[in-house]
Amino acid sequence: MATAGQAPLRILMTSPPLSGRGGVSQYFRAVRPHLHSEIDYFTIGSRSDADRLGQSVVRLARDSWHFTRKLMRGQHQIVHLNPSLRSKALIRDGLLLLIAKILGRTAVVFTHGWDKRCERALAHALLPLFRYVYFRADAFIVLGKEFERSLRSLGYRKAIFVEGAPIEDELMTEQNEAQHTRPVSERRFRILFLARMERQKGVYEALETYRILQRTHPFVEMTMAGAGPELDRARGYAMSSGLAKVEFPGHLQGVAKRRAFQTADAYLFPSWAEGLPISVLEAMAQGLPLVACAVGGLPDFFQNGKMGFLAERREPEVLASLLSELITNPLLCLDIAHFNREYAREHFRPTQIAARLEDIYRIVHAGAHWVRPHQG
Repeated sequence: MATAGQAPLRILMTSPPLSGRGGVSQYFRAVRPHLHSEIDYFTIGSRSDADRLGQSVVRLARDSWHFTRKLMRGQHQIVHLNPSLRSKALIRDGLLLLIAKILGRTAVVFTHGWDKRCERALAHALLPLFRYVYFRADAFIVLGKEFERSLRSLGYRKAIFVEGAPIEDELMTEQNEAQHTRPVSERRFRILFLARMERQKGVYEALETYRILQRTHPFVEMTMAGAGPELDRARGYAMSSGLAKVEFPGHLQGVAKRRAFQTADAYLFPSWAEGLPISVLEAMAQGLPLVACAVGGLPDFFQNGKMGFLAERREPEVLASLLSELITNPLLCLDIAHFNREYAREHFRPTQIAARLEDIYRIVHAGAHWVRPHQG
């Protein structure tokens, strides 16, 4: 952040609507109150799940024109782009990156999501095009060391910053200290899945895991929270599989979201691929033991046994076995709850993440090329 005698930098930041449900919107809602640079937010991307191809093309042309005019009229020192490593986002933000560099602006690219199929395509047929466009960026920010290694393998040699993700302030405060002290006579264990209802988020792996658990732990309950294209099919799958005590409350926010965390006993997240899933960090802040797949930035900090369990495979039998260890060991759940709360307080506060972003802006603006020391 700006120190005494330093004028704040002026940043033009592209993002989806900050009121949106996605991870990028959530990220910047959390850090926005704590940023001291002059951030000029420029909304891009889909405004609706129902957008068609023609609408997307028209919107891309319109957004690019307005972006160009804003850069030409403003005094922005840095352009901050927030694509995911997916074809549609790369095309859109690649065009904006070219515009920014043609106009002589410093550019930071923050990749939030990471699609392995897209990475494989970039490493082969599309590599020359990716290098021509994205290697113009003055720095990258990524959410895990795995993604730093991938960018290096593609040939990027400028600064790469591996950063964390923030939890909104309200989820740092209201924490339930009693959820794992339920009397043994009250046989209930609620598993929470909270994500966008998409196949790649592990919706069906989660439901199948729950089906396996119900055979040996009939008192187990499940909340499948989130909205998305698979919601109706997931409900149908649960009904046809005869799953009892499973709820689909849809998209949750505010008080309802906090309540879902506070009434759960464990958090299940069998996603296929991620950057750094904020919902997992939120679950930690609320003291929930985790069972998740080893995706994105999670392996960088996850401590097996202390935070829950990280699975290398997303087979429901494996996930059910790990959850069963939590179900049958309430003292372990208590220890994990305390550890996760403290870890979240120390590492995921939005003030800390905002300060790191400010540092990155200063370093990149000054022309420094930060290189991670070799670790043999």
